[in-house]
This record gives sequence, structure tokens and C-alpha cells, in this order.
Amino acid sequence: MRKTTWIAGSLLALQASLSSLPVAAEPAITVVAAEFPPLTTAASGEPGGVVLEILREAGKKAGVPLKFRFVPWLRAQREVLTEPDMLIIPFTRTPEREPRYQWVAPILAFETVLVTLADPPATLDEARKLVVGYVSGTSFKDEAERAGFTKIEEATDDATNAKKLTYGRIGAWITTDLMAPGVYRQAGFNPANLKYGPKLGPTKVSYVAASPEFSKETARKIADAIDQMKADGSWSAIVNKYRDPYQFHAEPAAQKKRAPQ
Repeated sequence: MRKTTWIAGSLLALQASLSSLPVAAEPAITVVAAEFPPLTTAASGEPGGVVLEILREAGKKAGVPLKFRFVPWLRAQREVLTEPDMLIIPFTRTPEREPRYQWVAPILAFETVLVTLADPPATLDEARKLVVGYVSGTSFKDEAERAGFTKIEEATDDATNAKKLTYGRIGAWITTDLMAPGVYRQAGFNPANLKYGPKLGPTKVSYVAASPEFSKETARKIADAIDQMKADGSWSAIVNKYRDPYQFHAEPAAQKKRAPQ
């Protein structure tokens, strides 16, 4: 009887000891991004930007740990396609990209615009006479092709385009109304000098997207958390921190598509 009692007590002690051991933390999901201020930026040494902050807060609300890594934009897109468990921001949903990625949730709406320092062209016919620049691997290429631009210079990042515009190497810069002021300021110039020409294409939406094999359950958690942020005001609070004299657009409700069920 004593032996049985001793064994039972030992088992209880062992169970208590095991239950007190720290549980291994769930590994963080990698989110790849590139420098697109004020949407995503690591210029200060700390990952930030309006889209990044919204996703970071959504991850906290969803209980999904995230870590952010900045890499060249084309490389970011390739990595998400080849790794099973990665996210990418800020990503525009286009017909070419549609079947290749998993679309988790919309984050922010924006317009593609033609930015100049001289008086902007009044029409696209006038604009086509200019040399235009945009970042390679972005949806701006599609907009430029649809608009009929033939004098094009691609760059690896938008800070380079800001410098090209300032030094007269391009006559216009294709970017977004959200990004132009922040990029131009970060490049060391005064965004008040920028002028805005015709819009190119319809309003677009910046998404958080994922690898094709990314967990659909985790995607739903993140999408639900972003919904919650839009309902409780925390989405607006983050967006308002980044407002420029050039105002951000409202929540992209009309174009919203949820994560795959």
C-alpha cells in the first residue's frame, strides 16, 4: 500500500513538474516588405509605416506573432511564392498576381498618380511626351502600359525616382498619392514642391498577401483582427498618425475581399 501511495505521489509530482515547464513560444511568421514610405519603412532602424503598423497590431489582436524583414521588392515577391508560410506587404491585387498569391485582407486604398515638379500635364496625351519613372516589379508598370507611355525608366526603389525627378532625369514619377510625400521627404526634399497630374487607372487597394500554402486558419485570424480594428477605431488611429497634407483615403470597404474560407 505504501509503495502504491509512493508511486502515485511521484507521478503527481512529475506531472506538476512537467506542467510548470515553460511552453515553447509559437514561431513568428515572417512578413517581407520593401521601402515604400509611409506604407512600409525601416529607414529609422525600426520597421514602421502605416500598413506595417496595422498588420503588426492585427497580429497582436489575433495572437499571431510576426517578424518583419525588409528585402528588395522583386526578391520579396519571389520568396513568398517559394516559402509556405510568409506574408508580404504592401501588395496590390492585380490580375497577374491574383492566382499566384493568397489574399488575406485589404488594408488601405490609394490612387496611382503622375507626380511632377513642373506644371503637371493636363491630359494623358500631354503626359506621354514625358520620360516617366516607376519602381520595377510594381503594379505601376501595368498602369504605364495601359496609359500608353513609351519613354520609361525603371528604378529599384522610389527614393531613386524622387532623386531622378529632382535632378531632371525624368519628367514625371508614377507612384501613389500616399507614398509620394513620404518618399520625397525621406529622400531629403520638400514634398510641398510636388505637383500632381492625372490619375492612372481606378482606385487600388493595398493588401496583406501570403504564400499559396499559407495556413487559411491563420489568414482568417489576421483578416478578422483587421476587421475588428476598423470597427473599434484602432485602424483609424494608426492611419491618422501618418496623415500628410495629402490625405489618405478611407477604408476600402467596397473592394474588400476576405481570406479564402
